[in-house]
Amino acid sequence: MSILEKIHHFLIKHHKTLSLAESCTGGHLAALFTQMPDASRYFLGSLVTYSNHFKEKLLHVSQKTLFESGPVSRETANEMLLGLMKFSEADYGIALTGIAGPTGGSKEHPVGTVFIALGVKGQKPHVVECQFTGSRDAIMRQACERAIVELDLLFQ
Repeated sequence: MSILEKIHHFLIKHHKTLSLAESCTGGHLAALFTQMPDASRYFLGSLVTYSNHFKEKLLHVSQKTLFESGPVSRETANEMLLGLMKFSEADYGIALTGIAGPTGGSKEHPVGTVFIALGVKGQKPHVVECQFTGSRDAIMRQACERAIVELDLLFQ
């Protein structure tokens, strides 16, 4: 059984819900969950907040955070998750923001930098900083895979 299948069965068995906020993965993580039969029993949805405007308006990421820390930062991922959890009222949530490339990187945040925030209702978010390599598709795939692994760790 794959980790995704394990998560799928856990959420159904325990009557828990999951929501996502995706930036650099553009909905790919949602696609992985929704390809599973009966995902509608736990999967509430995904907000693809690719622009700063959507991060601010839909997830209530502060302009100050976006300006001072940047859209690809631990702080932004954290605020994305907090906004998502408030909006969706899910039991579990994942928010991702990063630079999939091939352009857009900087010295501080090169292409492949991804921040993944994970949360459980009523608990402080956990944010993981990752550095992936490869093509745009490879970086997006690796970000989704790592998010799934990190979510599974919450169930341990």
